[in-house]
Amino acid sequence: MKSAPKPSFGRQLGMTIVELMISMTIGLVILGAVGALFINVQHSARNADSMSRIQENARFAVELMARDIRMAGYIGCGNLASGTINTIANAPVPQLNASNAIRGQDAPSGTIAGITLVGGDTVTIMRGTGSDVHLVGNLVPSNANIQINSNPDNFAADDVLMVTNCSNTDVFRATNVSNSSGTITLSHSSSSNTGNRIGTYGEDAFIMRLARFVYFVGTNPDTNRPSLYRANTIASAGVAEELVDNVENMEIEYGVDTNNDNAADEYRAAAAVTNWESVISVRLRLLVASADNNILPAAQSHTFNGTTVSDRRMRQVFTTTIAIRNRLP
Repeated sequence: MKSAPKPSFGRQLGMTIVELMISMTIGLVILGAVGALFINVQHSARNADSMSRIQENARFAVELMARDIRMAGYIGCGNLASGTINTIANAPVPQLNASNAIRGQDAPSGTIAGITLVGGDTVTIMRGTGSDVHLVGNLVPSNANIQINSNPDNFAADDVLMVTNCSNTDVFRATNVSNSSGTITLSHSSSSNTGNRIGTYGEDAFIMRLARFVYFVGTNPDTNRPSLYRANTIASAGVAEELVDNVENMEIEYGVDTNNDNAADEYRAAAAVTNWESVISVRLRLLVASADNNILPAAQSHTFNGTTVSDRRMRQVFTTTIAIRNRLP
């Protein structure tokens, strides 16, 4: 029987300092590669999220503006050229006609509804809004009120309303709204209106609100960042509603029909439009930025509509062309 071998005390039982350093170096390299991969993945995810938010904001902004621009001059049916429009509401309610159903300004300064403008173009649209509420009584022009059987849009005193039958349209300010026995009476006395209605309306006529929407880019007083706003300024300075944040600038050109063929022959800035009745489409360009200012690895300059900005935000320009339905055959 053989005896067990004796242990060799000269044999190494651990790692040498060189092996340990090599192992640590390899570990650090692997750790650094994993860390770099994580940072790159995180950076890519932030870029993708920022771009997704930019595109989502742009789609929402374009959809809202396109809806109102398409409906410029809407009076319930037909278009402004198919009937007679009569505005009896006293100033500052503007006359509703084909020349002011849509108007624009090139990069005005100042404020709108208390919000400071940041230099982008503005566009103003007048149109009827809300439900088509039909008339039931007091239909002749000499009456200083009209009657409806429901009020889904909550018409109230001081509202600017329009009554239309597609041939005639009267714009008036309601001075009183009363409800008696299921019939709602809308008064429009001479205290806020001048003259009588021109239309003799049957029960096929209906009532809508008249809106005068102004779209503009202004500075949010809470965040000090630019946003797309809409204000309804039909009878006063209005109240500005923030629609989409981080819309930094807006450029608008107007498609003008110069030969009456119902097609835009050229696009002009607002200052170059001499006949607003000939505008049949709108070319809209929006500059939308990321909410965060540390997305790009270095500051980049971006020039849009005559304004240059430089920081580390991600930006994208969105362009669309919108036809004005009530000016097309």
